[in-house]
Amino acid sequence: MEPKATPKPRKAPLLAANDLLLADQATSAVKYWDGQPWLTLRYTNAAAFKKMTGDYVAAVDSRQQAGTARPIDADELLELDAKIEANLYRVKARLVDKYDKKKALAYYPTLGIIKDGAAYLIDRDRTRRAAALNTLLAGLTSEKIDDGDHGTAFWKPIAKRYNELVGHLTDTNGEISKAVATKDTLRAQIEQVLSSLAKVLDANYPDDKEYKAELRAAGFQREKYR
Repeated sequence: MEPKATPKPRKAPLLAANDLLLADQATSAVKYWDGQPWLTLRYTNAAAFKKMTGDYVAAVDSRQQAGTARPIDADELLELDAKIEANLYRVKARLVDKYDKKKALAYYPTLGIIKDGAAYLIDRDRTRRAAALNTLLAGLTSEKIDDGDHGTAFWKPIAKRYNELVGHLTDTNGEISKAVATKDTLRAQIEQVLSSLAKVLDANYPDDKEYKAELRAAGFQREKYR
């Protein structure tokens, strides 16, 4: 029976996978490079890398900030959705009272109510639901069933807040997309420069212990790199 081959130890990653940690790593490399005038790269320099790192740190922070309010808004929308679905039957009942059950169906669309399978409801898509709530308000007025505890006074604040939240989420999603695109572009550039710096250190410090010490000084915190 042939002896099993001993697997080679896995190499620890040279660069941080987490954006915040990579930003810290790049910041450390900036400080290190400032004190090493001999260290040069053909395609960039210490000053350019310093600016790039500052832009990356700002982009990472922007991405974090852009998504902060989204969970809160989403939770409030869920609450409003539940309120809408729990009380829509009251609007349908008022239409049935005004017309009969069969004729009332013809008036549902004028109040933003659509058929979905066997159910009659306000569209579940958030953007379309926001618009349908405005239609509901207009329909309540035109049908003169906007009085009482569940008339316009009840639905108006729901429609207003729902439209605000959907608009806010749309804006936030756009901000996040932009922030992610900027961050990812800068991240690729940061990774390229850091990898180049590590190779320059490798070439200039052939002694393994010295090489690792310089890597640590430059912000590469792993104990094993090659």
